[in-house]
Amino acid sequence: MPFKALSRPFFISLVGLIIFCFQSQAAEQVTISSTANPTTFLELYTSQGCSSCPPAEKWISKFTDDEKLWTDLIPINFHVTYWDYLGWKDPFASAVFSKRQRTYKALGKSRIVATPGFMVNGSGWQGWFYKQAIPKASTPHLGNLRATINNNKIKINYNATDIKSSANQNLIAHVALLGFGIETQIHNGENAGHKLKHDFVVIGYEQSDMQIKQQLTSANLALPSANNVMPIKQALVFWVSKKGDPTPLQVAADWL
Repeated sequence: MPFKALSRPFFISLVGLIIFCFQSQAAEQVTISSTANPTTFLELYTSQGCSSCPPAEKWISKFTDDEKLWTDLIPINFHVTYWDYLGWKDPFASAVFSKRQRTYKALGKSRIVATPGFMVNGSGWQGWFYKQAIPKASTPHLGNLRATINNNKIKINYNATDIKSSANQNLIAHVALLGFGIETQIHNGENAGHKLKHDFVVIGYEQSDMQIKQQLTSANLALPSANNVMPIKQALVFWVSKKGDPTPLQVAADWL
């Protein structure tokens, strides 16, 4: 059947409809909320400059298709900066994440600062090295967390179980943009010559102080962005913690 050229008015109308559909989709509001069941928050501290880290990252990647992902288990992959001195600067590393890991140790919640390093619900965990199962959260997190994404803006509301207790605490809202299926060719350092794959890796991060108003703790943040990264999939993770203590009080996550 020969191709029939579209008339100009029809073509313009069709283009306008496509643009309208994309604009409507972009403007659609998305809400991500915490679940009622206890959720395990698994933190991996790693670096592209560490030769012991690729096996840990390969292990955490297996949870990408887990049926309990985002409801019972929320993994997050923080890249730290203290391996950069070997001659390879990790593009995903942040001094903020290095400080987060050191703060856990300073508070006595982990024994060492090392990679690969694991935290489960704010407590150091060495079980991966011994092929042990991840500890399950035994008690619900404290309150409900709800994040509303509209264009590039995020509104986080946290309805704490004990609002009076929360009122006396300085709370911080966090949001991390996670990338999946990212590959990097390493040219220097301990992993020189290898191509590393990353899932659950933080490629964008924002945090903000929370304010209490009318029995609700809330914060406004910008949607994290990542430059020069082409992940296959992305997800958003939200959590609330006390100022000075990285331990999550409540978490929520979902695919973006």
